[in-house]
Amino acid sequence: MNNPYGYINGRIRMMRVELLESRSLDDAQNAATYPEYLRQLSETSIREDLGEATAQGAGLGQLDEALSRNYLRSVQKLRSIVTGQPAQEVEALLLRYDLQNVKTLVRGIITGRTADDIVGGMIPAGTIPWSALQASAQSTDVPSLAQTLSVAGGKLGGVLRAAVSGGASSMLDLEVALDQGYYRTVLSGVRGVAVRRYFTREIDVRNLLIARQLRGSAVTNRYFIPGGRDVTESDFLRIAGGDNGTASDLAPILEAADLGVAEGLARKMLNDSARAVSMSDPLGPGVALDYLRRKEQEIARLRLTGRAKYYGLSREELQKELADG
Repeated sequence: MNNPYGYINGRIRMMRVELLESRSLDDAQNAATYPEYLRQLSETSIREDLGEATAQGAGLGQLDEALSRNYLRSVQKLRSIVTGQPAQEVEALLLRYDLQNVKTLVRGIITGRTADDIVGGMIPAGTIPWSALQASAQSTDVPSLAQTLSVAGGKLGGVLRAAVSGGASSMLDLEVALDQGYYRTVLSGVRGVAVRRYFTREIDVRNLLIARQLRGSAVTNRYFIPGGRDVTESDFLRIAGGDNGTASDLAPILEAADLGVAEGLARKMLNDSARAVSMSDPLGPGVALDYLRRKEQEIARLRLTGRAKYYGLSREELQKELADG
């Protein structure tokens, strides 16, 4: 029997062609005003989703909705072309957005953001129904959020409820619990060697970022995420204790001037890893993984650029936002 990924990945590569070229993104960044930015977008493949974003008096809320529609349409198209085992693997990849969305909910509720602000920061592209995420944004505290998501929040909803029941309350405790549950689920759901190798690298990166964040506090292994390849639990504890020594090519994350720079380096490393997996995994889910990361980066870049143009930031300020984002 032919490998179904031969056909699926051919379709995904056609979808990748629809992503905005660097020139189109550069043109949008160079727009002098917000209306000019919208005009630039109306000349790209995003135009069919812009809707009310270009209407008189429309603002960033309408732009966010337009970009979310475009994002969701891309994910729905991806889902429509996969069946069988590939469909299960793609669903495992889409858990990434569940993780991001649940973290956005947790952060928003802990920091007292409004429901509208929280919803505006979420991505309608995971496995949790959008209606459930919107309802969850109305939660008044993390325990009530966990209760709401335990019903329709899929695997990560259950992870959050278990973490809250176990006494987790700080943002770091909750986020690491979600990370641990997420990676455990993903590694059990994807079979491709190349994609599994990518996720072990992602776990290593996440462990280094957490270890940096822990410096200056009591060192504990409860924040360690199992499943990586190059960063062991003892490495994690040593680095959290202040030791930068590592022979890994991930060392720049530890040597970065601050956590923001480290996170930017981490994103670039993982984007490069996803592209490498795409090339080395022509008959596996690596192509889908790379496409999803590319699309995510495209939408994030467009959101940041839109905000910069709306508030009149300079090109230098925009470049800094893009580098930090």
